[in-house]
Amino acid sequence: MTEILLTGTKYLIIVLFAYFVYISFRVQRDVPEEKKKSSYLLQRIFLLLIHALAHLCICINIAIDPEIPLTIPKVLGFYASQLAYLILMSCVVPKVVALGKGINNVLCMFLAIGFIFQTRLDFDTSVRQFFILLFGTVAFLIFVFFCKRAKFLRNLTWIYCILGMALLLLVFVLANVTKGAKLALDFGFFSFQPMEFVKILFVMFVASAFHKANNTKTVIITAICAAIHVLIVVFCRDLGSALILAVIYVLMLYVATKKKMYLLIGTGGFLAAAFAAYHLFSHVRVRVQVWLDPWSDIDNKGYQIAQSLFAIGTGGWLGSGIFRGAPHTIPVVSNDMIFSAIAEEMGGIFAIVLILLCLCFILMMLRVAIRVNNTFYKLLAFGLATSYAVQVFLTIGGAIKFIPLTGVNLPFISSGGSSLLASMVFIGIIQALYVISEADVEREREMIAEGADLSEFDGFELLKTFREEEEQREELNEKQGPKIRQIDPHDF
Repeated sequence: MTEILLTGTKYLIIVLFAYFVYISFRVQRDVPEEKKKSSYLLQRIFLLLIHALAHLCICINIAIDPEIPLTIPKVLGFYASQLAYLILMSCVVPKVVALGKGINNVLCMFLAIGFIFQTRLDFDTSVRQFFILLFGTVAFLIFVFFCKRAKFLRNLTWIYCILGMALLLLVFVLANVTKGAKLALDFGFFSFQPMEFVKILFVMFVASAFHKANNTKTVIITAICAAIHVLIVVFCRDLGSALILAVIYVLMLYVATKKKMYLLIGTGGFLAAAFAAYHLFSHVRVRVQVWLDPWSDIDNKGYQIAQSLFAIGTGGWLGSGIFRGAPHTIPVVSNDMIFSAIAEEMGGIFAIVLILLCLCFILMMLRVAIRVNNTFYKLLAFGLATSYAVQVFLTIGGAIKFIPLTGVNLPFISSGGSSLLASMVFIGIIQALYVISEADVEREREMIAEGADLSEFDGFELLKTFREEEEQREELNEKQGPKIRQIDPHDF
């Protein structure tokens, strides 16, 4: 009877998750928010059901398997804390703060999946991760409020650049080598990975620079600064992060200038850099050789990727069930290889649907970039979406042996305090940009309703100029204060 209950619960979770993702794609239709309320409510119900059913499976397995080092009261207490957070974040916060509800529901689903599998893999780490998330949520709310009001952020070009370089230099000088690379600053009672925040600062630097101008001079200056960022990261031997920064710059450069030549130059530079890295760094050669043939040294260098593939294969389409797999045989499973653990215990269907949800999340961010008019905000949303997309590709691609392992984790789901904090900051910025984009779209609709012919604007560029002139007038009016109406004798 217990096995039937566990199997039925697992299948129900898969079905609910698939339907959640279907709704996530459907709510991106350009229809009034009023018509999406029922879809958002259904998403929240599915979210809480999946979270509850997964913890039911955890508790049942604890009850029937004495070897699991957990107790039901401990798990239920932690579940209550998680549940309170998810209800607060998905139901209460959107009523108090203007948020994109579709983006927020997907974020909460990612966090719920992270709660489930971090609890399953390492309970103590998951508790610590939860407290870090609470700090991250405060940062999230601060950025939601702050970014949509602080127009001066678009002018801090060199502050972003210098601060990003300074953080990277601190890592290069002070960090210890871990797993062949300098990644974190160790303060004894906690460690901090500045690179997670440098990605955001780098995107803001490039967006701010191209907001002011996209001429050849700007391209050369930003390219030099981007190269310095990448080189420092390469000297730290964090090649996965170096790749992320390089891809972000090339794609943002293309969007800002609309010149395909830069894409070709960037692709050529990537191939040349990959060739050089292969010959300069021994650990890169090892990872490439392991990627090509992990079975030749399965007990040593190829062990991690081999165990990842075994786990995914063992799970099959429907998974072995929570606590029914052996994810702990995969090294660093809660960080870099979390996707393999999910695929093993929840199955290939669940894993594919998770990939689709990541794709949906990327599309939601790109939709914000398309709908917002200001160039800085547009590039900022696009750059953050690119950063997330590349990180997801590197993590999942490495776990399934599509590309060599890079040591990058899956945002919101993998363990890692610095990554979680930075991810909450980045999604706070996206939510602020969402509010701005909706205001821009509403303004355009008002202009159309008033009889304005938007065809007179040459795409977004002239419309952007119109909006910027309007913003400057508003700022000038705010500085001058309320105007006193002069009395005209003819009024009497």
